[in-house]
Amino acid sequence: MDVLLFGLLVPGLLFIITTTLILLHNRIHFLGLGDTVLEENCQPDWLESDSPPLVSILIPARNEEQNLPRLLKTLQEQDWPRLEIHILDDHSEDNTLKIAEEFQKNVNTVYGKHEPSSYNQDSQSMQVIVHKGQKRPDGWLGKNWACHQLSRHANGDLFIFLDADTWLASNTISRIVSAVDLFKLDFATVWPHQIMESIAEKAVISTVYSTIANYLPTLYSYRAPAWIPSARLRQKVKPMFANACGQCMVFTRQTYLDTGGHELVRDQVVEDVIMAKMVVRSGKTMRMFHGTDHLWCRMYRTPSDLFNGFRKNFFAGFGYRYLPFLMAWLLHFVVFVVPVIVLGTALICISCLPDTPVLIGGYTTLLGITVLQRLYISMFLNWPVSTALLYLPGILWFHMLATVVLRDRLSKTKPTWKGRPV
Repeated sequence: MDVLLFGLLVPGLLFIITTTLILLHNRIHFLGLGDTVLEENCQPDWLESDSPPLVSILIPARNEEQNLPRLLKTLQEQDWPRLEIHILDDHSEDNTLKIAEEFQKNVNTVYGKHEPSSYNQDSQSMQVIVHKGQKRPDGWLGKNWACHQLSRHANGDLFIFLDADTWLASNTISRIVSAVDLFKLDFATVWPHQIMESIAEKAVISTVYSTIANYLPTLYSYRAPAWIPSARLRQKVKPMFANACGQCMVFTRQTYLDTGGHELVRDQVVEDVIMAKMVVRSGKTMRMFHGTDHLWCRMYRTPSDLFNGFRKNFFAGFGYRYLPFLMAWLLHFVVFVVPVIVLGTALICISCLPDTPVLIGGYTTLLGITVLQRLYISMFLNWPVSTALLYLPGILWFHMLATVVLRDRLSKTKPTWKGRPV
């Protein structure tokens, strides 16, 4: 038994050391919209120009009557001088369309129905246009089709795709445009600050964000790793680090058109990740930001929505490949669950202790660093401490989900989302 425990401990310690280094790297380079570097750049030169960039806000909305009003209210409060807001009602079965049309009427009454070219430097220009979604063609997923339709209506220099369950601080759009300008970006994505009210949300959502903070050196999607000696190899490896959050994706108009937009990912569940990799592969520049204090989201309000929301895209995140899926499952069991089993057994049954104290010390170290990592992430992303203490239930929840997803795959069962198969 001791040999087996040693065999599991060594890769576990290597994994936890590596992820700690990535976390410390991200603490420096995973910038937030409120970081000092953007604070200093929040008044770029084009704000003084006769025609600052027109920003198109693109919102796909299906059955969002509970979420949409809050987002629309915060969009009306934005300080960016040129906005057009496109809302597409994706065959909603509630009051989503009515809410959008009422907002359109109110805003256009206040600002007038300005064409994008009619910007007046002395006043803000804002226009709202509501669209009814067309019938979804075969081969398209619902959200991708909705975003594609929105892109065809947009006139802006920048396209910002926002999910209807997000909401913004009054200077969020300005900060996003400043970030694009400062880093000369073709594409950007913002990971919203997640609002987690229930215990299940705190356990599960924090686990998802921790994988970004711990496993993905976010800088490398913007600037290829310098420790790779060959420039050619650096550019080849760079797309591996590209990732995105579909809740807030920002494209320059030309980048969206050049890379094919949502049309090239029409049938993809994790279209956001694939689009980020497409951008980097095409030689364009992207960067990831977190939205603490500037962009918020509450992804799922009920345990059912939480489960089905991740059920639809969990396996897709591994490219529908069984080997990486099973290897990640086993690794997470070894790193996060086995230490608790070993140390818990040792506490309950002293006679069950391994023959060598090195094992107990090693697994105690593994467990301790895991907890410290989660506490550090909670501090970094301004979460309640309870999210760190709930890391084990979150890991076990994803183990349960993995079982269901694997069963779905083997039985060819398609999950549903908002009344439609995915």
